[in-house]
Amino acid sequence: MRLTCTLKKIAAATAIVASLGAASPAWADITASATASGPSSAYTLVARVTPEAQYVGRGKLYFVMLHGSQIYVLSETRGFVPYSGGEPPEYRTISQATETITVQGWNTTAQAGASIFVGFGTDVMDMINNGRFKQVATLPAAPAPTPTPTPTPTPPVTTNPYAVHNGTYMCYDDYGRSGTVTATFTASNTVIDTTRLTTIPVYSYNLSLSTIVSQPGYRTYSSTSLPLKLVMLNPSGGPYSLAIGYQSNAYSSQIVYVCTKR
Repeated sequence: MRLTCTLKKIAAATAIVASLGAASPAWADITASATASGPSSAYTLVARVTPEAQYVGRGKLYFVMLHGSQIYVLSETRGFVPYSGGEPPEYRTISQATETITVQGWNTTAQAGASIFVGFGTDVMDMINNGRFKQVATLPAAPAPTPTPTPTPTPPVTTNPYAVHNGTYMCYDDYGRSGTVTATFTASNTVIDTTRLTTIPVYSYNLSLSTIVSQPGYRTYSSTSLPLKLVMLNPSGGPYSLAIGYQSNAYSSQIVYVCTKR
């Protein structure tokens, strides 16, 4: 019988223990136990084995991990070694009445649910054939992944950079007369409600951009024919960032208001 099949008796023995409940097969009678601490990402396992007296100084101590169909043995000098046949490396030679195997800072995430066995014998066949092994631990399940937080919705991008100038303005002419207007702006157009400017005989302006004065950066919206309707916006702000003009014909006086945003 191949040694791989023989070592897989460990898994079968585990199933027997589960099915028989309180009954214990012969291999469970060796004195062995383990204590564990820490999360699966930094797991510490301390296994203790008390070999029979005749093995002290001559027997071998084994630490075996069974994960699915794969078997690994732990060597004190080589670490975990996948078992691929033949005599596996022992953890070390037995030198005292009670042996301790300590594995610290062990990331067991990829081996979650694996069964851990310890045992002893003159070789691995002696250990298996004479039941000198015992399951002492089952590696913990990996922690559940941290839920991905729901991203905060990105505010919509403002497509009209001149919307900041929309709103109500208080306007004054050269004679101290005043009134309010409401204005909306885009890069190419403005709409002004002039209902409350009683000296301007039209109720609203709807004008296209005509010029941009680079210094100081005024944007001018105007009509192309009489009556002349004129709006000037200073995007950089200031106490009077808006001016509104009106002239009914070539011979009439110009009406000019300067406005501040409320």
